Amino acid sequence: MRRISAALGLIMLATGIASSAGAQGRDRGLIEMPTRELRSGFYFTGALGAGREQCRFETAPCAVLDASGNPLSSRGDTWRTPVTTPSFALRMGGTPNASTRVGVEMLGWSAENGPTTERTLGLLGNVQLYPSRRDGFYVKGGLGYAWSSVDFHDGSKATENGFMFNAGAGYEINVSRNVTIGPVADFYQASYSSHVGDETLTERILFVGVAMTFQSGHRR
Repeated sequence: MRRISAALGLIMLATGIASSAGAQGRDRGLIEMPTRELRSGFYFTGALGAGREQCRFETAPCAVLDASGNPLSSRGDTWRTPVTTPSFALRMGGTPNASTRVGVEMLGWSAENGPTTERTLGLLGNVQLYPSRRDGFYVKGGLGYAWSSVDFHDGSKATENGFMFNAGAGYEINVSRNVTIGPVADFYQASYSSHVGDETLTERILFVGVAMTFQSGHRR
């Protein structure tokens, strides 16, 4: 009986040693994959939406014209009646870390105003900050330069230029490892040294649209 018990004990001990060795062997074969950042590398963003524009001089609103070029009544408002048209924004740059993107941005807005065509183009340096490294919400801001032009149907043209700033926010939703899409809302304001009575021309644009971002880095 003692021999049988001893034999069983040896078998159990041998089985335990073999199981432990097998587990250690399997552990050695596991490779811990490095964590991939949600945002990394070069990025390019294109946004399409509606741009709601208003402008004013220091003492009066910009003119809204009828088809003959005559200014419509401003009703005493400081800013002229909003003009909303399709607009676009482009952004590109780099991603120092998963919480920050740094790059340049272009805004484009254009509208018919009576017998004229008004255009605004902004070029800014911008920064996007993501409060959470694992979430798509971001806030953004930028400073740069802007050009505002009026093309008259007789071929003449007037152009103003000045400084522009931007503040906005958006949200990115992953559609693939390198592509996101989501809503964006931006406010732009520019001040120009106008040739009209030496008054400063101020213009503001509220842009609301949908943005798609492509990036060269890998997502999880």
